[in-house]
Amino acid sequence: MAVYNAICVSTLLYTCEGWTTYRRHIRALETFHIRCLQTILRVHWWDKIPHVEIRRRAGTTCLETILLRRQLRWLGHVIRMPGNRLPRSLLYSELSCGRRSVGGQKKRFKDHIKWSLSKCGIPFDRIVELAGDREEWRAVCDKGWQPLNQSRIKG
Repeated sequence: MAVYNAICVSTLLYTCEGWTTYRRHIRALETFHIRCLQTILRVHWWDKIPHVEIRRRAGTTCLETILLRRQLRWLGHVIRMPGNRLPRSLLYSELSCGRRSVGGQKKRFKDHIKWSLSKCGIPFDRIVELAGDREEWRAVCDKGWQPLNQSRIKG
């Protein structure tokens, strides 16, 4: 499991901090994750073992939680960056011209961050204040994704 987490999960989620994920992306990532865990644990689909039990046996969490943890941790780094750094200026920037296309709108990174923060119970209007202190941000993020992880454990 240590090798899987160090190599496979790290490679799978490389640069995931900047992804804007949709539900279909999470499902595809989770499917790959579960199939890898089944192979490692030598569990077959006909054994009909639930995903929750597979993750428990492997001692890991769902990939959505891992992805969310990495994105929130990276968001804290970006917020603490000086204003002249490119990631921070892109996080707070707006388009000066142009508009979004007609029809089904693509989800923006800012929308994804707001959704992730609300899912973890972190108020969006206080993220600059909370992320300014690294220890407080870490504690708020830990407190936020624990309920999500617990809901995934219960099934």
